[in-house]
Amino acid sequence: MLPLSIVISVVGGAAAGFLTLGRKFGDMEIRYSTHIERVDHRVDAIELKLAKDYMDKSDLQSMMERLEDRMERVDNKLDRILLGYDRDALG
Repeated sequence: MLPLSIVISVVGGAAAGFLTLGRKFGDMEIRYSTHIERVDHRVDAIELKLAKDYMDKSDLQSMMERLEDRMERVDNKLDRILLGYDRDALG
C-alpha cells in the first residue's frame, strides 16, 4: 500500500492543477466574451451606417435617367446655340 503522504501529495497536486486550469479557462472565457461583444458592437455600427447610406437600385436608376435626360437637353441647347439655329435658346 502507498504511504498516505504520497496519496495526499498526488491528490493535492491534481486539485491545484484543476483549480489553476479552471481559472485559466475562466479568464479565457471572459476575454472571449469581451471580444465577441466588441465585434457585435462593430457589426451593429456597420449595419446602422449601411441603413443610413444605402440607396435602392431602382431609386438610383431613376435618378440617373433624370440626370441623363437633363444632360441631353443641355447638350442639345448648347448645340443649337453654337450652331446658331436657335437664338432664343439662351432664355
